Amino acid sequence: MESEGSAQGDPATITGCHHVAVCVRDIDEARRFYGGVLSLTELERPREIASKFRSAWYSIGPSELHVVENPEFQPLDSPLAPHIAVAASDFRALTAQIADRGGVFAFGPGSGLDGIERAIIKDPTGNILEIIAAPLRS
Repeated sequence: MESEGSAQGDPATITGCHHVAVCVRDIDEARRFYGGVLSLTELERPREIASKFRSAWYSIGPSELHVVENPEFQPLDSPLAPHIAVAASDFRALTAQIADRGGVFAFGPGSGLDGIERAIIKDPTGNILEIIAAPLRS
């Protein structure tokens, strides 16, 4: 099926990131981390999906994070990849909130090699989340 843009000769483009999905070993631990420690808002999942596998969906600005339970999952043994990087409205306030809620940072909060403030935290499964004080590109 041809889109309106391609019918006119313009190339179709990707317009944004709808969601990113990560696997976790225990969805209950993940909910405490993503909803409790990070204070992400959990979204309602469609009933037909919720009945097929255990997961939790979260809002991250205009995008979503889908956290899917897989008890056998083992993340890669790598210091920074793969990872999810998120921007904060107030980096220092957010990292202080995370620390107050029991979050333990693998790095920072502090300046990276590029001089940009960042903090690295791992979820209970070991997935890496980077919080960065860099503006989003529009």
